[in-house]
Amino acid sequence: MLKSSTRKDLTIVLPLVIVTAIIASYWPILEKLNFRWSSGDNSYCYLVVPLFLYLCWEKKDSFRFFEINWSLGGVLPALLSVMTLVAGELGSVETLLYIGLWGCVVSLIITLYGWRRSRSLFFPLLILLFIVPMAPYINNMLTFKMKMAASSLSVEMLRIMGISVLQNGNILDLGVTKLQVVDACSGLRYIVSLFMMALLIGHFFVAGLWRKIILVLLVYPLSIFINAMRIFITGILVLNGYRGVTEGVMHDGAGMLAFLVAGAILFLAGRLLLRIGAVRTPHVVRDQGCAPRSSGRALKVTLFYCLLFAGSGWALQNMAMAMQIPQRTSFVSFPTQIAGWQGERRYLDQQILDSLWADDYVDIVFSRKGQANRVYLLIPYYEYQGTGHTAHAPRACILGGGWDLVSEGTRRIAVGAGKEIDVGLTIYKKGEVRMLASYFFLQRGRIIISPWWNKFYLMKDAFSRQRTDGALVRVEMTVLPDQDLGAAEEQLADFISGLWPLLSEYVPD
Repeated sequence: MLKSSTRKDLTIVLPLVIVTAIIASYWPILEKLNFRWSSGDNSYCYLVVPLFLYLCWEKKDSFRFFEINWSLGGVLPALLSVMTLVAGELGSVETLLYIGLWGCVVSLIITLYGWRRSRSLFFPLLILLFIVPMAPYINNMLTFKMKMAASSLSVEMLRIMGISVLQNGNILDLGVTKLQVVDACSGLRYIVSLFMMALLIGHFFVAGLWRKIILVLLVYPLSIFINAMRIFITGILVLNGYRGVTEGVMHDGAGMLAFLVAGAILFLAGRLLLRIGAVRTPHVVRDQGCAPRSSGRALKVTLFYCLLFAGSGWALQNMAMAMQIPQRTSFVSFPTQIAGWQGERRYLDQQILDSLWADDYVDIVFSRKGQANRVYLLIPYYEYQGTGHTAHAPRACILGGGWDLVSEGTRRIAVGAGKEIDVGLTIYKKGEVRMLASYFFLQRGRIIISPWWNKFYLMKDAFSRQRTDGALVRVEMTVLPDQDLGAAEEQLADFISGLWPLLSEYVPD
């Protein structure tokens, strides 16, 4: 039998060993997570871990942290978390990697304290979930919807003030000038951190579950309203000669001020909700601790977790080596004449290549004699696909280039005798210029439009065929202001029909 002092030392040391195993095994994932935190609008994520630790420390008087269960109830969540990590890597879904990482922490908490006692740490673990940056697809979808909603609401405010304004998507024409409501003004820049703030305000200042739920539900409409007010005030100032408010430090400062105002409104809303109905004093549930566990069990559980995390971490880093890479023809020989269109090959700069992640690509601009239209063909090919090395739907790239989404859907195109394929077809607009953008994933003999189905088949084929190779085929065409959109679609379909027979040589089935 180990002495009580030795057992107490193991109580501290063994959990630290497991935490070290998680960090060491998943270090590449942590590096990716840090990159996501430092890019875009995810800097709030750096506050999440300190907040989690503080919320745990806050319970020091009611929770016995040093009385450890070494429960086997955490084994199943640990296995599910590792499976989520593997699925995220095989399906190239980075968000699943981070959710799996969070799940490993949850499984460790359940192991240390058991299911019943871990319920007391539900809120800190909920806040810890904010280490996961918002998925890019959801990010883009919310950005577009919030941008349009804030633009429309600000237009109504300006018209109420007697100001004539014409809205064209996210462009507000004030007569003497135009304002473009970009993604940074949509409210998405801080909507996730506002959700976290609403949860924290509810935790510290608001009693009653229903009040806390209302507070969280206020975040989305509040964010739209605050940004509509910001656009409205900006429009007033610009009309009065203060053009500088739309640029540089003043623009960024206005965004920070909008965030602080939204936070203050949430706090006041919480205080007002306390005036509705009876407020009961929260009942503090004191942790009863647990009976001492044998040191042998503690060592066995620790060894299991170390092997599980180390083995899965090694597998994640070596998955690409296990994939089969089929033979194919390089895009160097790809033809520059398709269906009567003459092309000029282009080469992407290194910065774009780094974000494209492709192993081979072809980028050609096509034109046809006597026509002003241009067809842009881009096909990135991937020998294998995983997180940070995969084909992704072009919507985010196009929206990031300043184009506004007009409509999206699918189109069936005849590509041979009795052969038809479905392609994604989206219409974008920038000023007076329109663009028809079509795409499809050509993945191991499949034609896929949905990014979600593409991820599913990546996971399926990785297990069943040891293959994750594939390509994204993008065909885009500019449409002149006076050109019939239907006629332009037929031209695009004719080009894709001529392109299709060429693809099998460069993208293996």
